[in-house]
Amino acid sequence: MKKALILMTRVPVPGRTKTRLMKILSGEECANLHKCFLLDLFNLFEYIKTDMDIYLTYTPENSFGLIEDMIPDYIECFPQKGKDLGEKMLNGFNYLLKKEYSQVALMGADIPDIQPDDIRNAFEVLEDSDIVLGPTTDGGYYLVAMKQVCPEIFEDKLKWGNKSVLEGTIDIANGFNLKVGLINKHTDIDTKNDLFSFMKKIENFEEKLDIIPNNTINYLNNLWSDKNYVKEYSKG
Repeated sequence: MKKALILMTRVPVPGRTKTRLMKILSGEECANLHKCFLLDLFNLFEYIKTDMDIYLTYTPENSFGLIEDMIPDYIECFPQKGKDLGEKMLNGFNYLLKKEYSQVALMGADIPDIQPDDIRNAFEVLEDSDIVLGPTTDGGYYLVAMKQVCPEIFEDKLKWGNKSVLEGTIDIANGFNLKVGLINKHTDIDTKNDLFSFMKKIENFEEKLDIIPNNTINYLNNLWSDKNYVKEYSKG
């Protein structure tokens, strides 16, 4: 059974990635943080690359050179196509399913503490499900896996980024009598609160995680010591 995982990411161009964090970070810092997310995910992929083929789909297409040298050779890359997030996700699934993969999962790039077993579990749950979702604490999802595409779950009416995305996706799937499976919930790092929540968890990572996102942790620790982020956070 051929399995594929797609990592969907923006190229970390300063001022064009993780923009909601620019209330406390500069555009360049946001881009560097995003690079750390990617490096930690590439480290994680080393543990699962024999279980599945791994792809990376990116935007903007003309900026790919900024990350090309940091991507492992076993990862095949292709540009995102579509007018919105849903269409880009749909096109990513179609691209891989046309390559005769029987199971495809797509994940975002801003869950630095995701673990190999989270991804493996998505494919295990997919054995007895039509769609598998990895919920996020803000009401969205960080991973979606399918054996056949249900285009309707990617329609723009879900209003990407809204807290109803996960619930709306499940409702649509139920409407087509599709069985939905869920895997572990995670927090994606989009906002200041997400960032500080992640920082508060760092001290317990060694006890709880098999794979530590060291690139992200080291970068944030440096920022934290250089800039009084605790004080900034207390301001709300």
